[in-house]
Amino acid sequence: MTRTLFAVTISPRTPVIIGVAQVSHRPDNSPSDTGTADRSLPDAVDLMAQAVRAASVDTRAADAAVRNAIDTIAVVGGLWRHQNPGALIAGELSLTQPIRSILTTFGGNMPIKTTHELAAQIAAGELDVAVVAGGECNLTRRVLEKQGRKPRRREEPTGTDVERRGDVLDMGDRFANDRGGEIPRNSYAVLDSAIRASRGETLDEARDRAARLWAGYAAVAAGNPHAADRQGLDEGAIRNPSAGNRMVSWPYTKAMCANNTVDQAAAIILCSTEKADELGVPQDRRVHPSLCVNAEDTLTLLDRADVAATPGLVGAAAAVLDALGTADAIDHVDLYSCFPSIVTLTTEAFGLDPSRRLTVTGGLAFAGAPLNFAAGQGLVGMVDTLRADPGSVGLVQGNGGHATKHSIGIYSTSAPTTPHTIVDVETHDAPRPLADPDRAGEAAVKGITVEYDHDGPARAIAIVEFDDTSRMWAISTDPAVMELATRVETVGRRVSVEGGEIRLL
Repeated sequence: MTRTLFAVTISPRTPVIIGVAQVSHRPDNSPSDTGTADRSLPDAVDLMAQAVRAASVDTRAADAAVRNAIDTIAVVGGLWRHQNPGALIAGELSLTQPIRSILTTFGGNMPIKTTHELAAQIAAGELDVAVVAGGECNLTRRVLEKQGRKPRRREEPTGTDVERRGDVLDMGDRFANDRGGEIPRNSYAVLDSAIRASRGETLDEARDRAARLWAGYAAVAAGNPHAADRQGLDEGAIRNPSAGNRMVSWPYTKAMCANNTVDQAAAIILCSTEKADELGVPQDRRVHPSLCVNAEDTLTLLDRADVAATPGLVGAAAAVLDALGTADAIDHVDLYSCFPSIVTLTTEAFGLDPSRRLTVTGGLAFAGAPLNFAAGQGLVGMVDTLRADPGSVGLVQGNGGHATKHSIGIYSTSAPTTPHTIVDVETHDAPRPLADPDRAGEAAVKGITVEYDHDGPARAIAIVEFDDTSRMWAISTDPAVMELATRVETVGRRVSVEGGEIRLL
């Protein structure tokens, strides 16, 4: 049986988002002599449970009825060590019904991917009401560490099963780790240098580009009550190092880097259309997840055919645009913003004007987000944005690894004209070979950054390519190399490599 809404026939199994919420906490930094653990402080489970409660209220239906109808709780993996956070959340909510508990692997794409996987299961009749949640209390953990205190520990429930989802996120091998290539602030800065060189930008032009993008994100964060940084920094304050904004990985200052040191959580409740009807969810609260496109690039920048390119992302964007017809059909976007390089690549892939509003939250640098859940909070913000602009179309991007895993979701309050769809895009670029990490000889720099500590530049980190096209990570603590990399274009320069160390020719 089907029903008609806005002159469009809707299957009763059509998935719909009915409730969203974000919660945040700012711990007291004052000293305490109450012992080494403080049970009055929230942990990630507390915040995620609060977010689910608030999301059930957000449906404008009977919130207790909504919570009691939940049959699935999916939690995106975080820095905490809970083995079954879904069951812990159900306990905090005093849910008595059987709960299917899901825990995903790491990856900034997982909130979008998981939301649409659950939507597909709703459409197939495999579940009715699902929650996607993520949260961290990293800020509280840091405050407690400074005070010599420990966060409280939870007893894990026994006799409950948890379903694991997602491939393990591989961020690099031992040599990538030792040489700094796997640290996201470095890998995305190296990616930015390759983009700069491919565009023919000067170093100053590339820094200006990044600062312009981030000033737009900062302006949105200024109006977000949950944002970690609501200063609304301008381009100059973002671009230029200062006492409160040190250089981190050239050209990225602290203001250009993702911030996961937050106490934040968010939750998304989705269900079938018939269940939304049964619960009494008003039509103006409903947002339809219509399309998800997933794609992957190589796990590391080392073996990517072109260090400056992400063919998986380009393919994903092409699939979205093919479904929508044109980029002009996208009214609102929330582009994943761990670092400026991924936003630059995404705007190019979609043909979006980089001066337009690219976020509904303020992004990872300013709004902040739990580890792996920035796209989840972006989706919460997008639902609110679409409700305020009925009939508009929104896009939310998730990105995981070193610009490796891409999940892009499309949403609207308008009733869908086609069934919910998940598209997996395959890319076929052959990966470049990896060089022996101890290889010596002449090579060309394909991407480079300088990593800073609190005392100044610490080491240059680069991808170098030998004449046989094999690549490796290499470093240098030579002040001349570090100074060169921050003064003139070094991508494309020939260097000598021995023992993983770069020497100028």
